[in-house]
Amino acid sequence: LVGNWSLDVSRVPEDERPRSVTMRFRVSTDQKWTTFVEIVAPDGSSQHGESTAALDGVPVAISGNMDFVDTVALRQPAANTLVMTLGKNGTPLSTRVYTVARDRKSMTETIVWAGSALPKLETTYFKRID
Repeated sequence: LVGNWSLDVSRVPEDERPRSVTMRFRVSTDQKWTTFVEIVAPDGSSQHGESTAALDGVPVAISGNMDFVDTVALRQPAANTLVMTLGKNGTPLSTRVYTVARDRKSMTETIVWAGSALPKLETTYFKRID
């Protein structure tokens, strides 16, 4: 999971497709994970968010200019898997499960959107870029 990842935007529906999405995961010596995300919209504008969290499921603040999200909580049930729950104003938005393939060159993101109805699962695909 540690490293730099790029979303395969060709697999995103055209009407929802950003120009690019990159994610960077780093782990410090005290086992806290720093996540940096940058989303570049079709018009070239950019949003970014950064957080540093332990894997204890306790929400922490996200800094940056992503106004649709303000907290994140992490768990790591397996070495190749990271579970991330995102929230805004104390309300859950989505849970995302990142799973790295055995070759360590690709990663899937399974997204479960919060809500009162049974959600449809979404899957996006990332490629390692480092």
